[in-house]
Amino acid sequence: PGAFAPKVALRANAVSRQARPSTLVMQTNPMTNAVAEFAEANPELASRGLGVTTNAERWNGRHAMFGMFAIFMTAYMKGHGLIPDADKILDVKQWGALVQAGQSPGITNERAILMIAHVHVLVVSVIAAFAPFAFQDTLVKEKGYTPEAPAGIIPPFKTGLTPEAELINGRLAMLGVIALCFGSIFTGTPMLDVVNLAVGKILF
Repeated sequence: PGAFAPKVALRANAVSRQARPSTLVMQTNPMTNAVAEFAEANPELASRGLGVTTNAERWNGRHAMFGMFAIFMTAYMKGHGLIPDADKILDVKQWGALVQAGQSPGITNERAILMIAHVHVLVVSVIAAFAPFAFQDTLVKEKGYTPEAPAGIIPPFKTGLTPEAELINGRLAMLGVIALCFGSIFTGTPMLDVVNLAVGKILF
């Protein structure tokens, strides 16, 4: 019996070594634990795809991608004079309280146009999220839907029109929006100027 003891010990060591990679994966993927903990604490929200879920992350990424596109298009329009009377201060007699909008002596025509455009986009976004067309994805899922598995810190890289590519692009867009905001705040530079500098002043 003693002759077989070393083999048994070696086999046990091999099994323990094989178990370590899975433990490492769990440690490097905190999103898995976060999703599970949120679903346990908030089953009603998690059952609808809200909160700390892959579905919510996907929708946040979509909004960030659209936001980045809108920011770059706005910078392009500003640089090419496509916003009429951009520097003109609004007339308080004509526009009332909108002229102030937290600024003194008033906001410019450019800021007013962008603000109203953002309001329209917000309304369309809410409608698309809660009352989409039949062929569109929904933000609020039906009860009992099968949730997506957490993508991890770095999702699998699959090119083309794939869920993995959408998640990666969404994360990059969210990081881009955060970087633009912090760059504008800490340098005191208008965000459109930050965008223009980031792309080598090709917009204006």
